[in-house]
Amino acid sequence: MSTNSPLTPEPTPQPQKRKMKPRAFSDLLREWESLLDAVADHAAELAPVESHRAAVADSLEKARQAKAFQDSHKASKQKTTQSLKSIVIEGEDRVRRLRGAIRAEMGTTTEQLTQFGILPIRRRPARHQPDTPTPTPAPQPEAQAAKAGPGGP
Repeated sequence: MSTNSPLTPEPTPQPQKRKMKPRAFSDLLREWESLLDAVADHAAELAPVESHRAAVADSLEKARQAKAFQDSHKASKQKTTQSLKSIVIEGEDRVRRLRGAIRAEMGTTTEQLTQFGILPIRRRPARHQPDTPTPTPAPQPEAQAAKAGPGGP
């Protein structure tokens, strides 16, 4: 007897919900610092995005100050947390704009984009074709009979 009985229906798989990965504040600041360091490494190439870099640096400094204030003043934590959240939202928007400007300046396919946390557009690898040669069609019997002529073999 088979283990998969037709009487028991198989459960329908439900689509999985995408869970957002929790982000620690320190990870966010490290990401911003890393992006700013990468921009500083390529300052000559990325001169046109300086205003975006300065905006992200401003948001980073504001976030650090707000976090320091939050840590030192536990009583006003809720208000500071709300302020910090709005600064983070502003900073993330500025980071998106900076990355967009970098992508526009350097191109969408250059591998240097990975240094800025941007995935370059890459070509897909060619599909693997089987190594079997295409067979040549065998001659038709009628064609062979016509070649032999009326006398035949």
